[in-house]
Amino acid sequence: MKSRSITIKGHTLPLCARCTGILLGYLFFPFLFFFGLYFPLWLGILLNFPMVLDGWTQKRQFRESNNRLRFITGIVSGLGQSIIIVSFSQLIISFLL
Repeated sequence: MKSRSITIKGHTLPLCARCTGILLGYLFFPFLFFFGLYFPLWLGILLNFPMVLDGWTQKRQFRESNNRLRFITGIVSGLGQSIIIVSFSQLIISFLL
């Protein structure tokens, strides 16, 4: 939906605000993985809850979300997913070595 996408100088991005935020959150992955920054798995899972809660409350029509909130919860979720991926990657690497 165009109304859920970010528009910059008259150009609408092809992804919704939430998906754009998630992709930007994935940019944390190289820093976490290559610089050995370790965060516990539970934190990665916890960081996904704001996005799930935002999407669920909007779907159930309890309230109307906005692009700023979608974007922010997307970034937080992308960071959380990066933490989950790095945690599992480190677990697999330590198991193989």
